[in-house]
Amino acid sequence: MRARARACGLALALALVLAGLTGPRSAPALGSCPNAQYRSGSSERLPDCRAYEQVSPVEKNGLDAVTLDPLQPAQSSACEPGEECTIAYMNVGAAFAGAPGNVRDNAYLATWGAGGWLTTPLSSPLPDAPASSRGGVSYAFSPNLSQAVVRVPLQQLVEGAPAGVYNLYVRQSGGAYSLITTAAPLEPPEADCANCFEKEDVPVFAGASEGFGHVIFEDNGRLLANAPGGERERIESLYESSGGVVRLVGVLPDGAIPPTGASAGGGIKATNEHGGELEHAISADGSRIVFEAEADGGEPDPQQEGVVELYDRIDGAETLELSAPAPGAQPEHCETAQHDCAAEPAQFQAASADGSLVYFTSRAALTRESFTGTHESDLYRYDLDSHRLTNVIAAADPAAGAAAASVLGVAGASEDGSYVYFVAEGALAPGATGGGPNLYVWHASGGEDAGTISFIAALAAPSAEEEANLEDEFPGSFSPYDSDILDWSSDPRLTQAYVTPDGAHLAFMSVQPLTGYDNEEPTAAGPVLDHEVFEYSAETGQLVCGSCDPSDARPLGSAFIGAGLGELASTPFHQPRSLSDDGNRLFFTSPDPLVAGVPGGADKVYEYEGATVQPISGAEAGSRAVFLDASASGDDVFFATRERLAPSDSDELLDVYDARVDGGLPWPPSGPAGCEGGACRPGSSPPAFAQPLSSSFAGLGNVTSVLPPSAKPTRRQLLARALARCRKLKAGRGRSKCIVAAERRYAPSARGKRRAAPGHRAARR
Repeated sequence: MRARARACGLALALALVLAGLTGPRSAPALGSCPNAQYRSGSSERLPDCRAYEQVSPVEKNGLDAVTLDPLQPAQSSACEPGEECTIAYMNVGAAFAGAPGNVRDNAYLATWGAGGWLTTPLSSPLPDAPASSRGGVSYAFSPNLSQAVVRVPLQQLVEGAPAGVYNLYVRQSGGAYSLITTAAPLEPPEADCANCFEKEDVPVFAGASEGFGHVIFEDNGRLLANAPGGERERIESLYESSGGVVRLVGVLPDGAIPPTGASAGGGIKATNEHGGELEHAISADGSRIVFEAEADGGEPDPQQEGVVELYDRIDGAETLELSAPAPGAQPEHCETAQHDCAAEPAQFQAASADGSLVYFTSRAALTRESFTGTHESDLYRYDLDSHRLTNVIAAADPAAGAAAASVLGVAGASEDGSYVYFVAEGALAPGATGGGPNLYVWHASGGEDAGTISFIAALAAPSAEEEANLEDEFPGSFSPYDSDILDWSSDPRLTQAYVTPDGAHLAFMSVQPLTGYDNEEPTAAGPVLDHEVFEYSAETGQLVCGSCDPSDARPLGSAFIGAGLGELASTPFHQPRSLSDDGNRLFFTSPDPLVAGVPGGADKVYEYEGATVQPISGAEAGSRAVFLDASASGDDVFFATRERLAPSDSDELLDVYDARVDGGLPWPPSGPAGCEGGACRPGSSPPAFAQPLSSSFAGLGNVTSVLPPSAKPTRRQLLARALARCRKLKAGRGRSKCIVAAERRYAPSARGKRRAAPGHRAARR
């Protein structure tokens, strides 16, 4: 079977080559890339004319740039053409030399501007460290990293900030701070209680609108008179801050305040920041906020009293219950004594970016098409524009023979909500087998409620121990993961499956030999099944294994998406991009020697593109590489390593690197005329966050010039380089597709004019 599957794969690759869609790939020759002068040494093995750039500072005060134990989050911007490429990363302990310090978490923003990487420390600008070594400092970033929400204990970064408690601030790109938690707690922590501030009135950022004009946060203190709690009773409530005003979000449809509080999206806990799905709990424009709270027995369904249901707060003025039974919802099987159709809790799973579509699971029969069976979950979809609740499982193929859907969770959804990937034990489409976890995709088609369910693969079921582990407050403490449960966890910091924004591609892991590759690893204790990384295309229905060894050799260990098996350098609001937005590039990590010259045994970062595996991280034996994030196009791949991959790297510390298409930086740098001793920086406008953290901060400065940069190529120069590479291809469909892609990326307006002009096809050739 293995040989037959490999033969099929080779046949497919050959067909693609003949069609001009791809071809045998290897690292470009040194002279064939526009950045050839930077591709000697470690970089010359990289594909796509990539070259290594050291992102973190050369001088780090003897510290690792990122902390891996415990793993700290990282986040890259989309790095679109014409925009500054940025990445935020963190370490624990002291700060880099010249930066304001923090005894716990320190964040840094690296920006590619004026030809090189500039680093800005984002730690609190005040010289006083937090009063407790337990810290509690946290950071959250906008998608383009131009803004950050910073939580600090006891520090009043602006005038009038509440004293003696944690506060949340928005840090703008220019360095100014604005207070989010403008309402002081009605019952501040007890006097002379040294650690009360660590447990009381603790705010946790829960999401923001696109421009951060609306910020939602959860707080276990009572900030408003109508908030639940009082007399030292700590109730976790959800608040919204907008225009300097804080208001309560957790309000039920009848205007009542749930006495047990409310949580954003799938629910978080302010005291430990662990909980369910949070992405898109607030819509992009801030007008819609999804929250969970206990129903009070009022309308629309009195039978739900005391059950946690799902609600949407609209424009801060009205609340709509999303998980209420649809009008006339009385499935026929509810009339029998064998099925319990009582109210059941709802669990938020996903939402579209604009907040108009919300997906959730519930064991309750909420529509006439409900397919819950006995105490099993269905997947529901609420359309806030039409106020319609539909059952996604209604699209199941009756011929598949499922007795119940038994939905286990959601792997991800597209930004517009037209695709949702989920796992269910029911046989809902041809190819699926009931009784075990089956991976499906639902895709909207036809009318507003129409859609189709397609089977992707049968996954490995978790053990009771693994399921219990995901309920633990410290889920990363359990290892190894022997099943595929990380594909559908409700906590975004655990789910390692990744869906592209358009929903057309899914990356996931499995210990099942889904494409025929034998992933059984021989060990002294006996054979074990290792995880491999797969990519599914909803457009073609094709499933490929990106991490399976091309030589058919047995694996040395599990391949995985993210920083480690069961680890993502992520936040509840951003998952590192394991796939480029177009699905053409898949990034994963493996200890296997998948490329000639890369030794096995240590985790290395790879790229799967055009049916070929290529190296991204270095080739030093025994040196681990940790994937942090990638840009939307995949042109920038960020990872951490101790390898010295650039001439600027002179220590054995962990550094952040970018394997960048057409990248590379000169070393040693040549500063502008008149500079002496490296005291000058290029005379260009500073990037976002490069301003001082506070006008009152007196220190050694907040911007560290990492690599005195050369001029950043213009979009026209990038287009010229891309077209030059395209013209080296053989005339035909492959060259045409390459040119179209280059024009779409670097000169969309010119492409539109050329398309309209007579004879544009001939001109391209």
